[in-house]
Amino acid sequence: MATEINCAKCGACAVVCPVFRVDGREMLTARGKMHLLNTTLAAQPSGVFEDRFSRCLLCGACEQTCPRQLPITEIISQARSTFSRFYGPNGLKKAAVCTALSSPELLKGLVNTGIRLQRLNALLPLPAHSGLRLKLGLLDEHSVSQPPYVQPSPGKENDDTSPISPQNTSGTLSYFTGCVARHIQPSIAQATQSLLHWCGLSIVHTPTDQCCCGLAAWSAGKRKQARELAQKNIQAFSRSDGPIITSCASCSSHLLTYPTLFTKDDPWHDKALAFADRVQEFTSFFDGKLPELCCVENSQHPEQRVFYHDPCHLRFKEKGMSTPRSLLQKTGVQLVDPEDGPRCCGQGGLFHIACPEHSLEIFEKSSKQALAGSPDSITTTCSGCLMQFQEGIARQGQQVRVVHMAILLTDFLGKHT
Repeated sequence: MATEINCAKCGACAVVCPVFRVDGREMLTARGKMHLLNTTLAAQPSGVFEDRFSRCLLCGACEQTCPRQLPITEIISQARSTFSRFYGPNGLKKAAVCTALSSPELLKGLVNTGIRLQRLNALLPLPAHSGLRLKLGLLDEHSVSQPPYVQPSPGKENDDTSPISPQNTSGTLSYFTGCVARHIQPSIAQATQSLLHWCGLSIVHTPTDQCCCGLAAWSAGKRKQARELAQKNIQAFSRSDGPIITSCASCSSHLLTYPTLFTKDDPWHDKALAFADRVQEFTSFFDGKLPELCCVENSQHPEQRVFYHDPCHLRFKEKGMSTPRSLLQKTGVQLVDPEDGPRCCGQGGLFHIACPEHSLEIFEKSSKQALAGSPDSITTTCSGCLMQFQEGIARQGQQVRVVHMAILLTDFLGKHT
């Protein structure tokens, strides 16, 4: 890179790096990567060089422990932006996923195809724990139909492509669905709507022209694509000016970084600032609005043991660990927290596609920690973490429910309405 990276070479990053914990190679730590970027190898990255930088979750743990507070995730993303198109292991698969995420219609078509294959029992010949069957098992059965939370524009067909133009959206609540709640598991969006109704609120603005938040593109170093997706979302939500909530911790984290995608002299910078100022993280939004369910007669669930998985995109933020637990405690469930603190689940956006072996090893450690407390349910608010646990727990044959927190909360609310 053009500017020397002033790494202290203390090695604190190695202690907390999920990849280093399962691989043990110094070159895969943040310290190792910072050293490589200070060499002449960075000018013309080789395939081996690109491979090393692919083996990073961008979880941010190293940034939190770095004594010089280096913006390591930004540095690695920037480095990846100079790589070849299909860099690193499974480069073609990563590029294909980025393409699907950037095209709502393509993603919708793929999801619907998967559900139809299930309906036709086309997967029966496959082993019960085959990767394809496990991944297709993540799909909601009713994904083939239009999710009930999407509002059509006046006078237009509800074709999932027409933008919403409500007559009055001033100060109204908007919902950024994210790819998973919109296409893969719309039950999450339905549960979010139910929680809002419980709070006396309702989603008024859910633009159908919103798209992927762009985190996957940014993580892959596809800066131009990440900016284009951000512009589409900023424009989509410009027809309202109230709070924007999203049920995905990773989405909300990335939406808040939109201003950093544009230079200060770019006209989109001020628009991104105004957009980010409206974004509210799921648990923070609801913690101040849901009532204390455990104070309702017969509403406690002492038999319900719940493990909450901390998404990396949330646990390093202020109150990122305390607020979700505060929200869950309102239901009266028994939280089972590990003594050794939270762990990354190994999903990492595109990381589980690029490095499936490392991803699985990291997940094995995380799932062992989660199952140690014999929970009845495992919950989280990150779409990626959710699917990693759903697929991983199913692969292990464990009879533990893995569900988004919105659905878990809605289940308890439904018993008292």
